[in-house]
Amino acid sequence: MRIEEYFSKLNSESQFIFNQSLAFREKLGKTHHFSSCVYEFAQNIYDESEKEILKTVSSQLESATFTACLGMYRQASASLRLALEMGLAAAYFSAHKMDLHEWLNGDADIKWTTLIDPDNGVLSSRFTSAFFEEFSQDSNHYLEKSKCIYRALSEFVHGNNDTWAGSGIELKFDKDCLERYFEYNGAVCEIILFVLSCRYLKSFSYLITTELQPFSTVGMASVEFLNSI
Repeated sequence: MRIEEYFSKLNSESQFIFNQSLAFREKLGKTHHFSSCVYEFAQNIYDESEKEILKTVSSQLESATFTACLGMYRQASASLRLALEMGLAAAYFSAHKMDLHEWLNGDADIKWTTLIDPDNGVLSSRFTSAFFEEFSQDSNHYLEKSKCIYRALSEFVHGNNDTWAGSGIELKFDKDCLERYFEYNGAVCEIILFVLSCRYLKSFSYLITTELQPFSTVGMASVEFLNSI
């Protein structure tokens, strides 16, 4: 088989999977809504570096969903993990400018253990109390949720043995894998939006917070805050 025929065959198979994935219209709509939430937050942030990071997060969320629709579930999980890391990193960098510039210069990496540090990370009581004290009651819940979802996504990135059963090298539609992707996507977006709400909501003007109200659907504290406006 010529190389053109080989890749054309793969493309045909992926399009067949894509058409089957479109049957999950409501769940696809939710994933797009979540990525739009992140993009809207980005548009209202003053710092251009933080804004660009969050626009990348939004793009990664969209890429993850599109990849999942093509049947590449493992690659979708990798993109989700990256989105989670960068979403939390944007909030972390906003409070640690030297770390931000070292990262921008290529002199430092994003470290997951730093982001979720129980004492100084973006889901610590110290961080939430500093930027949105009412969120402190929810921070530990999202900290534990972040650890769990990151671990689950990392298993696909590192190729753990039990992850190959439904997302191996064969390109095919797998309803269970797609359903699992939607669950992971929802969890990742909920965590990111919680952190962004905590970090930025109280720094936004009344007009911006009212415009963002339809997007903020995570954490009781955020819902109560926006409803009180």
